[in-house]
Amino acid sequence: ENERLVARMNQFFERFESLLRQCLRAAAEQAGHGAPTAASQLSASVLMSFAVGRMHRYARTGFRRMPTEHLASALEALVP
Repeated sequence: ENERLVARMNQFFERFESLLRQCLRAAAEQAGHGAPTAASQLSASVLMSFAVGRMHRYARTGFRRMPTEHLASALEALVP
């Protein structure tokens, strides 16, 4: 069962990153940026790392520090 759970979680994170990439690509195209694909891939990767880090911190602190703690400020610093 553990292997199945790992496979399902990997699939979840891959789909989530793909969705982020699509949303960022669409936003870049609407803004008229020249190469939205490369920028959206990089931004999606950074945002995924941030999200995974926040979830890891939440588990590491015994589920006391919420992943959404100071989220708006952190995202502003991360994605200008």
